[in-house]
Amino acid sequence: MKCRLLTTFEPWWPDMVAMTVKGRPLEIGIVDLFDGSPERDAEFIRSFAQTAEDLGFAGIWLPEHILFFDQYESEYPYPSAPSAADPTRSEVHNATVDGKPRVEVSDDQGLLDLFQTAVQVSRATTRIRFGSSVLLLPLRNPAMISRELLTVGELTGDRFDLGVGVGWSSEEIEACETDFASRGRRNEDMMVDLRSRWSQDAAERPGTVRATPRMLVGGHSPAAIRRAAQVGDGWYPWNLTLPQFAEHHATYARKVAGSGRDLADQHVIAGLRFSGNLEALPAVVEGYARLGADGVNVSLRTDARSYDETLATASRILELAA
Repeated sequence: MKCRLLTTFEPWWPDMVAMTVKGRPLEIGIVDLFDGSPERDAEFIRSFAQTAEDLGFAGIWLPEHILFFDQYESEYPYPSAPSAADPTRSEVHNATVDGKPRVEVSDDQGLLDLFQTAVQVSRATTRIRFGSSVLLLPLRNPAMISRELLTVGELTGDRFDLGVGVGWSSEEIEACETDFASRGRRNEDMMVDLRSRWSQDAAERPGTVRATPRMLVGGHSPAAIRRAAQVGDGWYPWNLTLPQFAEHHATYARKVAGSGRDLADQHVIAGLRFSGNLEALPAVVEGYARLGADGVNVSLRTDARSYDETLATASRILELAA
C-alpha cells in the first residue's frame, strides 16, 4: 500500500469507498463506555451491539479502569486528538489542572468488567468482534488472566482481541497493590508468559484447535513501540495525528524487521477520539489506512438517547453497510 504524508489538510479523496488492506476490508471499530448506569444497562449494551453489527462496524472496543478517583496527581497522556478540520494537527480536549492534563470522568464514573461485557454483547451478535482498549495487564495474575482470556475466547466464539497497556494512573495501580514503576517490565513478562501458557495448553490438547487472542500493544512511547514490535501481534496507538502516526509507524516497522518478524503478519489499529463534523471522518480513516493501519477504532462519545443515529451517520459516511 503506497502512502503519502499530508503536510496540509486537503480533501484529497473524491468519495469515501470501502477500503481494503492486505486484501481484507479495513476494520472500523467503535470504542464506547458501558458503565451499568440506568441509561447504559444490559439491555442498552445488547441494543448497541446489534446496531453496530447491523451497520457494518467490525468491532466494539471496551476501555478498562478498575478504579476512578475524585482527584488525580497523575498526568493524562492523551489530552489531544487529531482535529476534525485538519487531521495533520491536534486539538486539546481535556482540561488542565496545575499545568497537567486531567482525564475526563463524571462524578459517578464507573465501568463494567470488560470480559463480562464482551460475553454479554456476543450473545446478541454473530459477527462483530470485541476488544480491550486497553486491558491493564500488569494488574493481573498470570495464571488467572490466562484462564480468563481462554474462557472469554470460548464464550465469544473466538471474537475477542486483546489490547494491552501499562496504565497511566499511579493512583489506580497503587490502589490495586501493584508497583507503578515496574509496570512496563511486568506487562512484557506477562505477554511472554501468556504465549507460553497457551502453547502448553495447545500441546496438552492434541488435535484440538483453540484460538487465542491476538495481543496488540497500546501506546506510542519508545518502550510501547518496541514491545509491540518484538513481543506483540500488533500495535494500537491512540490519538495520533497523521504525521505523528507516520513517524511512529516507520519506527515500529523498523523494529519489527529488526526482530526478524514480518510486518505483514502484524496487525495495526489506529485509535482516536473524534469530535466534530462526521463528514470529516473519512479523511482521518483513509489517512491512517494509507499510512499503514489495518483498522481504525473511533470513540464518538455517543449519547445513550441518540447513539443509533450517530452510528448510522458514521456508517453511511464510511459506507460500511454498503
